[in-house]
Amino acid sequence: MRILKKIGILLGSLVLLALAILYGGSQWVLSRSHATPLEQIAVPRDAASIAEGGRIARVMGCRDCHGPNGEGLVLFEDAMIGRVAPPAFAKVAATYSDAEIVRAVRQGVRRDGTTLWVMPSAAHAYIADEDMGRIIAWIRTVKPGPKDQQLPTRFGPMGRALVLAGAFQGSAHDQHAAPKKRPADMGQYVVQASCLGCHAIDRERPADDGSGMVPPLATVAAAYEPAAFRKLLRTGVGMTNRDLGLMRMAALGGFTVLTDPEIDAIHAYLKKQAEAQPAR
Repeated sequence: MRILKKIGILLGSLVLLALAILYGGSQWVLSRSHATPLEQIAVPRDAASIAEGGRIARVMGCRDCHGPNGEGLVLFEDAMIGRVAPPAFAKVAATYSDAEIVRAVRQGVRRDGTTLWVMPSAAHAYIADEDMGRIIAWIRTVKPGPKDQQLPTRFGPMGRALVLAGAFQGSAHDQHAAPKKRPADMGQYVVQASCLGCHAIDRERPADDGSGMVPPLATVAAAYEPAAFRKLLRTGVGMTNRDLGLMRMAALGGFTVLTDPEIDAIHAYLKKQAEAQPAR
């Protein structure tokens, strides 16, 4: 009996040690500060710029994750993995300066210097200063409401294990790729600043919701005629009737506001990328 008791104490101690390492190690990653400088950009106040900021916020997927009206959403919740809960824009606007919003969106860094999670900042690093200013102008018009999401993002035991193992990466980076003005080639611009948040140009990548692999953009575009591609981006319905999941959500949530010339420019850019791919 004494041996069994000692074994039980030893096993319990090992479990406690493992939990301490898991929590302490993951907490170090979560609380690590990123010395990313702030960037000052011009934020317009006129009605036309604010309206365009609201449209571009849809194109870039901001309103897919933070709610169609900026009220915040709980995108994912699991007791073991954790919760992904982008906040309401009114809450952000009340506590962040314009430059801090720019850094959060484009470099994935919070006001306190820690990393954001599931912010597509690697793609959003390409959002032009001009459009970033418009988006901020729109965000600052969003008022608090009774439906605002109040829950924080959190990590459960399995989520912390993924963080500690490096399998779940934060969004912080130090890439600065944004032009001052919106580029003339709207196709390349939207692909870089929005589409690459989920896709890659020339290879598959895992879906953010764990639902499988996301196809390469160049391959998809090459398979579609212009009219069918417009339908895909506006409705999320492809050449078959199968549910396209996140693509359908992105289309209905944001891409419906793209104009025909903008969609055609995206299609043309991606077809050019497909033609440049080496033969397999």
